[in-house]
Amino acid sequence: MWSVIPAGHRPARHIIRWLRSIQELAEFQLARKDLKANIWRFANAVAQCPGFDPASMTIMPIWQRLQERFGFPPKSISNYFRRLRDWGVVAVVATGRTAEFTPKSSGRTENEAAIYVLLEKVEEEGVEKSSVPVPNRAVNNPPHARADEESKLNIDAATPHASSKRAAQRREVNHQLLHRKEPLWDPNKTTSARTKRERRETERLASLELQFRSFPLQRISTPHVAAICRPFFRAGWTIKDILHAIDWRPNTDARYHHDGASGVENTGAWLKYRLGKWVRPEGTFYRSPSQKRAAEESQRAAQRRAAETRREREVAERIHYVPPAMGWRERVALLQAAESA
Repeated sequence: MWSVIPAGHRPARHIIRWLRSIQELAEFQLARKDLKANIWRFANAVAQCPGFDPASMTIMPIWQRLQERFGFPPKSISNYFRRLRDWGVVAVVATGRTAEFTPKSSGRTENEAAIYVLLEKVEEEGVEKSSVPVPNRAVNNPPHARADEESKLNIDAATPHASSKRAAQRREVNHQLLHRKEPLWDPNKTTSARTKRERRETERLASLELQFRSFPLQRISTPHVAAICRPFFRAGWTIKDILHAIDWRPNTDARYHHDGASGVENTGAWLKYRLGKWVRPEGTFYRSPSQKRAAEESQRAAQRRAAETRREREVAERIHYVPPAMGWRERVALLQAAESA
């Protein structure tokens, strides 16, 4: 059995701990609401199946029982087991087989159910966490404070909000950014794609790369960043354009004094506010820095082509120029003779 258990996992100590470990998974927390409800109902149904061995934490769920008693279709059962295996909460000890594939020497004439082992992650000993609230902003006394008061750092601290979903989002983002070996998406490239699925995937990779380059955005999930930046991506903006829009105002070319690294409680609203400054009142977008540079380069290229055409025309005129038969002095003398006559 131990040969099928992946590294960093072990058999769950109790069926209740196994169910709680599923709820603490980042993949479970970030799943859709309907998928989360179905997975949770399926996990409870598996936990109630007969054939459970608490000593080895193995179980033999019968698909027919899951279909008749709990109403799960065969395709859904296969998909849910595959998803639980991918999440690392179950492992296949022995695959099931039908009666026709059972060896005749065994004397069995019935189908054999698959055997699964229920897993949980091995808890790693981490650094002891302090219960002191983390300050979210710092305010210095003004320079014109009274002379008899010491200039101290006034810290306005707030207790951080406890949310399992937000913690799961941060763990998922940090895990993907920690294993980043090369840019997930070219920061100078747009997210244009042929199909809807490809466009969604390119927008997700671009948003993840944007989170890597902007630390405040790592507090929220990648789908949240993609949902806010999606109109700008589809308007032809690049990652560097969005980073510029986060730090700079569109019309005055003035940089914001606050970078969002601290003191921002709602990072999604902060990002939406910063990017909203680059949207005109009628709903159109201002030109991004890359679009401005592309337009300027196109204009310079047109000017170079026009100057080159003009030079070629002047050269052709000089080549095909035919000088007159007589000089100007002869022409003046002929005119004067004609007038005197």
